[in-house]
Amino acid sequence: MDFTSHISDHDIACLLSRNVVCHGNRNAIIDGSLSITYQQLDLKAKEISLSLIQQGVAYEDPVGILTAFGLPHLIAQVGVIYAGATCVPLDTERSDAELAAQLHVAHVNFLVVDDMHHDRQLSAEKVVLIRDPNIELLRDKTQDIPKPLQPTFRSHILFTSGTTGTPKGVQIPAAGIVRIARDPLCKAVSGEDTVGYLNNPCFDVSLIDIRCSLVNGTTIVVMDRRELLSPGLFARSLKRQQVTFAFLPTALFHMVALACPTAFSEMKTLIVGGEGLSIEPCKAVLKHGPPRRLINGYGPTECTILACGHQITWKDVQDAASGYLPIGRPLWKTVAHVFDDSLRPVTGNNQGELYLGGAGLSMGYLEALDAQRTGFVTVPGLGPGGEPSRLYRTKDAVCRDDAGNLVWVGRMDREVKMRGYRIPLDVIESEIVCTGLVSSVVAAKVNLPDANMSLLVACVTYLPSRGGSVSPCLLARCQARLPKYMVPQLVEFGAMPMTRHGKIDRKRVHEILVDRLLRRLSEESSIQVMKSDQSMSSEAKLRSLWSQILVTVPRHDIQPETDFFGIGATSLHVASLIHGVHNVFGVDILARTVYECSTLRGLADMIQQERHHGPAYQAKEIQDNLLMDAATLWRNIPIPQVEPVDWLSAGEGRVFLTGATGFVGAFMLLELLRMPQVHRVRCLVRADRLETAYSKLFRNLDKYRLAQLEEDLRAKIEVIPGDFSQARLGLTESSFQELAEWASVVFHLGAQVNYNEPYAATRTANVLGTLNLLRLAATGKPKAFHYTSTISAFGPTGLMKNRPNLIDEDWPLAPYVENAILYEMGYGQSQWVADELVSTLMRRGFPTAIYRCGFVLCHGESGIGNVDDFASRLLTDCTRLGIFPLLPNQREELVTVDYVASAMRLISTSNDNLGRAYHLVPDLDSSIDMNTLFRLVGKAANVTMTGLGYHDWLDRIRTAVENASELRLKPLLPMLEEKVLGERTRIELYEGMARFKRENTVDALQKTGCNGFLREAAVNEKDLQAYVRFLQSQD
Repeated sequence: MDFTSHISDHDIACLLSRNVVCHGNRNAIIDGSLSITYQQLDLKAKEISLSLIQQGVAYEDPVGILTAFGLPHLIAQVGVIYAGATCVPLDTERSDAELAAQLHVAHVNFLVVDDMHHDRQLSAEKVVLIRDPNIELLRDKTQDIPKPLQPTFRSHILFTSGTTGTPKGVQIPAAGIVRIARDPLCKAVSGEDTVGYLNNPCFDVSLIDIRCSLVNGTTIVVMDRRELLSPGLFARSLKRQQVTFAFLPTALFHMVALACPTAFSEMKTLIVGGEGLSIEPCKAVLKHGPPRRLINGYGPTECTILACGHQITWKDVQDAASGYLPIGRPLWKTVAHVFDDSLRPVTGNNQGELYLGGAGLSMGYLEALDAQRTGFVTVPGLGPGGEPSRLYRTKDAVCRDDAGNLVWVGRMDREVKMRGYRIPLDVIESEIVCTGLVSSVVAAKVNLPDANMSLLVACVTYLPSRGGSVSPCLLARCQARLPKYMVPQLVEFGAMPMTRHGKIDRKRVHEILVDRLLRRLSEESSIQVMKSDQSMSSEAKLRSLWSQILVTVPRHDIQPETDFFGIGATSLHVASLIHGVHNVFGVDILARTVYECSTLRGLADMIQQERHHGPAYQAKEIQDNLLMDAATLWRNIPIPQVEPVDWLSAGEGRVFLTGATGFVGAFMLLELLRMPQVHRVRCLVRADRLETAYSKLFRNLDKYRLAQLEEDLRAKIEVIPGDFSQARLGLTESSFQELAEWASVVFHLGAQVNYNEPYAATRTANVLGTLNLLRLAATGKPKAFHYTSTISAFGPTGLMKNRPNLIDEDWPLAPYVENAILYEMGYGQSQWVADELVSTLMRRGFPTAIYRCGFVLCHGESGIGNVDDFASRLLTDCTRLGIFPLLPNQREELVTVDYVASAMRLISTSNDNLGRAYHLVPDLDSSIDMNTLFRLVGKAANVTMTGLGYHDWLDRIRTAVENASELRLKPLLPMLEEKVLGERTRIELYEGMARFKRENTVDALQKTGCNGFLREAAVNEKDLQAYVRFLQSQD
């Protein structure tokens, strides 16, 4: 029976107190070990109400609530409502100055506080919560409590910034809350549902957790908000506390759904809202563990939280191929209209703007008249008898589907393809908005006519409060939040053009952008003009080149001391710059020169020097730098004096892992999660916030088709936003110490891989980053350090004076620096230094193992590989053009990722295997040389491949690039062209490479007893066929 059916919708206090009569002994709130019944809640609330009334609180007076999250806040809200006053929830994390500003706007003169916040410096009369009120005294003095409420009673004032960034006090009608509580779609059922309370009470959605639950007589369970940081723990908590009903903000739902899609499987109703709901998280939940009802809730605070709702079904996500999910129909006593810009109704499936009204409509803003005038409008002829109707203008574009459901056309899945990558523009926009630096953003792929140029651009409007030069800060945050291939060039718009519907006019933005960039290009001197103009300085010519390559950067931002990479240059821009310098100045500069002389003036001076003296490969300088780092950096790392713990023993099983957003790291993560002795894996992810870190991790797992994990495996994953290239991994001192004590073992698989960058550019991440991980391993609990290196740490061994035919795993790396690693690219040089540092410490007793991998090409069964690595770029473009470079007596020692991850996991299980290096390479008889590789790939792709001499092949690649082919090798041209020893390029130096012994590896694997179940290391023809199919699927 619905006991609320005969009570007035506005009298929320009467509805609350009625529960005492109907089920007074039922638990109203459970907060950890504490619980109170509805009868106890009623008495405690009356005590607060009485205190407020005695201090002079009048009807609808705003009363601030500043208490700890959970039971104290819930009691206070009921007490304020009982007094006939208006609740103003306050965030305890805000400063006194911020709270004072809100109190001023809301005209708050009274505060309900708990002991913890009694001493806050706020100018208001304070009423302190009493733990054990005098029941007999209350019965005598609270006969007329709760106070009767009028139909227009204002129950809450909530502060929201909306899309403008300016905080506004929104007045919430009590009737709007009751409206949600009574709607069949959103109603928690009395006596059946347990409602999870997890939202900050200052956010509007918390009213569903609190008010709608208490009105319906359900039990509220206060959840530990700290568990929200770990989807696995959160999922377990939902089930342990038997939560059947909850409202989750969209961002949190996305994170939990991707990390643990079965989290909600035992729930009856899950409402998700606050932002546009993405399809993939919904698919994951519906496929693996759906609640009985998954509701897509839509509604602004100005319409009391929820205005529309729709139960998401599998059919909805299947039909939403374009990225739209229905927000459904208006809730009970809610009206929704779709108008064009002339306030005429939009019919059919046409798009218009959504206007909302009804019982949930706010009374308006406090002291925000301009926002009031634009946000709330009166439309004639819509009310009963043709009366005017007051509505809220959402500024959201919607349409209706064939079933009549409203569909929010805000966040579509807009995807473009560039340089072999599929790039979701909406993800770029979302991440940029989350930086808090912009008010609006439009991401787009721009093809400039007749300019042979495709650009990934984000047009941004910065927030007015952000003074100074914001662009470098935003660029840095984009680089921290997004994969390299998704980092856009930034173009500032003073204001975005808008459609007549009040939304950003994306088409007009694109037109303005293209026009601006083409005008910018036309202002720069052509290559031919610069080449022949003797009066133009080298610096001026180079500045013009930079302006053409980085066409989105304003010319005034390119000054003599401007850094090429500081304004957004990437390895692709380096390739274009080297080509431009060749055409304008007639010299061939090295990629290393660009990285090491990256300012405009510095590079111009270096070009002048090379015009007179020719490019020089600074072998002696490079060698000195490598040897100095290898000889000195390890000395500050302490050698543990205690044996490391057995990380798989009882009470341990806590793994710290880097590199999980890479190729090998993703598969290593899966290997670790499948070990029953492993209870938790903390993954360090380069990001500045937790949600971004989780998104990066699971986007990477999905990239390699590993995201569909069982719930028990997902529950083991924790993500830490940080950066191993920074001191303490980018963590606070206390967090670093906690991690050092927590971890049972450290696996370091992370590295910065770039085929153009010199040693100086990779040193911070790969050398200093390894030192930072060694410090972690040496701090706190004694634990082993498992380090992943590469055979690139030996360099082109064919150059050695006394070239070895076979390299032993226990041989030192030092002899290879002078004649081999000296000519390796910067990545390989940084790996030599890092490997040498770890080896030096290992020889002195540091508990570590080193795993030197061959080239990890693909997964042996699925063929899935890393589309960003050198092999995928090389093989894709060679099959596309039907040509390959003849590379005699060269081999990459190709291995599969499933072998590498399994072998590392097996060897690491015993501390007896510490103190040695392991070559994870094919056996001598199974390794494929490069020319055979090209022919096997051509056969698998059904393409006739023609072998060409290296320089002839390189000429064909250059020609294809100049003819506007989007070759994936284009960013790597500097590395392919660079001559580092006489006339020989770096690629040609790998002729006559030594082979690698693997006795340590074979011996360690045999001792595990699992060697017979482990696949062979080498990539075979069947593997290559699967790999080629994978590459073809990415086109």
